[in-house]
Amino acid sequence: MHPDAIGYLNDLAKEVSEPWFTMICDLAGVGGVSVLDQPTYDKLCGLYITGADYDRIKTAPVAAIVPALAPRRDFLEQLSGFANFKLLGGALQISCKKRITLIFGATGSGKSSLCESLEVLAKSMPPSRPLQNVRVLGTVTPTFDYKFQSDPALQKWTRSAGYGSRGATVKYFDSAISANNVKNAIEPGRVIVLTPFRLHVFEWATALTTQFREALQKVHQDNSAELTKALEDIRAQFAKFRGFPLAAIDENSIHALSEAIKLGEVSQDEKLLSQLQTAVAELEKTVSEEGLQLLRAEHHEFEMFLTSLGMLVASAIALWAIDPLDKARILAAKHGAQEILAKTLIPREGTLDGLLALLRAASQMCAMDHAAGLECPLCRRVLEAPEANLFKQYHALLVGELETDIGILKADIAKAVELARAIGKVDQKAWDKCTTIEAKVLTAAKTASDLIVTSCDVSKEPTAEARASLESLKALMVTWGEQLDAKKNAIEVASKGRGEIVKQLAKLRDKIEPLQYAQIIVQQMDKLSAAQQRANATAFFSAAIPTFIPLLKKITDKAKEAYEELVVADFESRLDSEYKALTEKGMASFGVHFDRKGSGATVTVLPKIGGQDIEGVLSEGEQRVHALALFFAELETCQQSVIVFDDPASSFDFCYIANYCGRLRDFAQRHPTRPALKSEGRWD
Repeated sequence: MHPDAIGYLNDLAKEVSEPWFTMICDLAGVGGVSVLDQPTYDKLCGLYITGADYDRIKTAPVAAIVPALAPRRDFLEQLSGFANFKLLGGALQISCKKRITLIFGATGSGKSSLCESLEVLAKSMPPSRPLQNVRVLGTVTPTFDYKFQSDPALQKWTRSAGYGSRGATVKYFDSAISANNVKNAIEPGRVIVLTPFRLHVFEWATALTTQFREALQKVHQDNSAELTKALEDIRAQFAKFRGFPLAAIDENSIHALSEAIKLGEVSQDEKLLSQLQTAVAELEKTVSEEGLQLLRAEHHEFEMFLTSLGMLVASAIALWAIDPLDKARILAAKHGAQEILAKTLIPREGTLDGLLALLRAASQMCAMDHAAGLECPLCRRVLEAPEANLFKQYHALLVGELETDIGILKADIAKAVELARAIGKVDQKAWDKCTTIEAKVLTAAKTASDLIVTSCDVSKEPTAEARASLESLKALMVTWGEQLDAKKNAIEVASKGRGEIVKQLAKLRDKIEPLQYAQIIVQQMDKLSAAQQRANATAFFSAAIPTFIPLLKKITDKAKEAYEELVVADFESRLDSEYKALTEKGMASFGVHFDRKGSGATVTVLPKIGGQDIEGVLSEGEQRVHALALFFAELETCQQSVIVFDDPASSFDFCYIANYCGRLRDFAQRHPTRPALKSEGRWD
């Protein structure tokens, strides 16, 4: 058992074990919050949707609970001026100057009539018995004067003034109140001061939970409306694809969204789609004889155009691969190295080229690397060791690595020159005679080839623009080559007859449609993903929001548990104390217990004995004990400052009367600012 409702609310938070609800319990219990603002809602949403961790509020804010102000006490000073009010005479004047004013007299002496004058001030409902003196004929309205300490002068009561005008000041007890306390269920909250128990935190938790649910419901409604619009837009985008899921998607077939998104995330073969579309376009030309003739002409011109363009591209690729300018630089370096090597071998007045020419001729007649003992090819003298060694140097110069490299470099440069000449011979003007080729194709080819031809010069490096144009033209030629193949295939299909054309067109279109469907999915991926997110949110809210109903019931049940253990238990203890004060025995001695009633958080109790109403079991005096005990329990916490007892101890034996008087005395001593007026029968 906890000292107040916050402990019970924390128990509920642990039981539910949801971060967002724990935050609500903290807001209501420790934070003193009952209205959901936007920042709090946003944080709750984050916890609700993601289930993120939540750092609990540790301490309560200052003045989270404002204590109630003490009520201002008032006093009854005078009752007088009775006119046609019951049998009370006009000269009667009651002055209340003591804590307890006791009015007693014989039966019928007017004690209850006097009390009824205070009853009309205390109760908002007219009394069941007539107020006027019915024994006297006439229409004089009953009236009387009264004055409380807060009144500047005597006040007059009439029926036109209404009933219950001083209900906040006067609390009244009579036989009717007694009967009501015996017969009807009791609200313990009217007896017990509820503020210390902080039961309001359950109301605040309910209010916050309800506000949060309503906010989520609004988000859910808005999201559902946006989802409906998104699905309508998707259906419109895919309307032409009959039989495909997205063409008829709605809330009942929402799973098609995730399937479509998966399809869009897979790499689509756009090249295949383009090829198939080209094939269809070419094949459709063959349906008529004129179209077929045009297709053949297109094929012929396109083939010649691509052959010419292909030779230009291939030559440019080969030329730039050789890199003749770099080869020329290397060749010059090799020649320089060769001249240095041959410097001691070149005769005076001779040249390297002359020497090499002579050596090449001589090598045909003399094995220059084994010249010892042989005859010189020029002077026919036998070559001795020094001469043979010189001939070896001649041989090394003639067949060494430098000479080999120089030969290769010269061959490459010669090849580059030949390629440059071939490129220059490509007749670009002839392309203008190709009347069936699209102008944009010719324009692209001319633009790129002009840059390429200009850079195909062995004396300079190709520009970056020329290299980029070559790569672009290579890619275009692949596409144009596919178009040429499509034209060729269409011509071949046409040669097999119209039936084959129709058959091939149907096959191609069957292949194209799913590829087009997938292509549009890729184009619409943002819309599809957004719709999927809304669909996920709709599914989430549809499953989550209904759980608020049982959660709200849990709050009510926990509030009822707290009310039962805090308020009802305190009430029963208080009432048992009043029983003991009036009878010197507890409720259990009378067999009285309480049945709990009520479906909400507030519990009402109905007094029972063995399952029977106490009215049918207890004596009249015992019933009056119960009623008075309840009334005294209420007095401890009620706001009224003037207490009126109309014949409260009727049916009491002497002991009970003495106990009642003692209880009244104790009350007056404990509450010196709350006077009591008591009427009682004559005592002998």
